[in-house]
Amino acid sequence: MNERDLQLMLPDEEFVREHCTLEFFKASGAGGQHRNKTSSAVRLTHKVYGFSAEDCSERSQHRNRSNAILKLKMLIALKIRSAEDPAVPRMECSMNAPDYPLFAGKLFDILDSCGYDHKLSALRCGVSPAALLKKLHKDPQLWQEFSRARSERNLPQLHL
Repeated sequence: MNERDLQLMLPDEEFVREHCTLEFFKASGAGGQHRNKTSSAVRLTHKVYGFSAEDCSERSQHRNRSNAILKLKMLIALKIRSAEDPAVPRMECSMNAPDYPLFAGKLFDILDSCGYDHKLSALRCGVSPAALLKKLHKDPQLWQEFSRARSERNLPQLHL
């Protein structure tokens, strides 16, 4: 198993402790007096990849930390490709599942190896092209990255 997948499978505490720097700060913007008095905003930076994710959407530092970890794991899943032959992910993975970033990484490994051809990728995943597009379209972040990658390769834009 590659390093990216190992990191995405780690429990959040271990992932942060071993691979990230963690910062707390006071967020500015809407949210009332309480928002500017506490350091509830969280910023995580991956030590090796250099990616950074932050969250200040909640009053709770704990929830903001969880949200930032998920954002960082998804960023890694979408931007770091595996050099290994891509393994087929289980396509029934829920967006709320703890291994969703790992699913997204493996799915994008397959998409990348197939040149972002949704028909060829669907065949490799064992699903119909329509089912693959629906899965991608359910998550705006996946759909946006898929569309961006197709655009970079001068492939036509797909619509559902």
